[in-house]
Amino acid sequence: MALGAVTALKGAGKEPGDIKIVSVDGTRSAVQSIADGWLYAVIESNPRFGPLAFETARKFLDGEPIPDKVIISDRDYDTTNAKDSLGEAY
Repeated sequence: MALGAVTALKGAGKEPGDIKIVSVDGTRSAVQSIADGWLYAVIESNPRFGPLAFETARKFLDGEPIPDKVIISDRDYDTTNAKDSLGEAY
């Protein structure tokens, strides 16, 4: 939706940075939009945790011990790291 908002802002004649948009997703195109100045920040909601979730479920179903907490690490992107982190975004 943030990228749709960027499209609307462009159509309204706005310039990058006129409005600060923060998004939850972390796709490569969103991180690129930060580098381009259109988005202010993005909090990643990474789908790459799937293997960890399935491995944890398998261990549980097999009766193996699992930790009380399984922490999924997401990232935050902003103007300080978007250009350098673009290749890591999904």
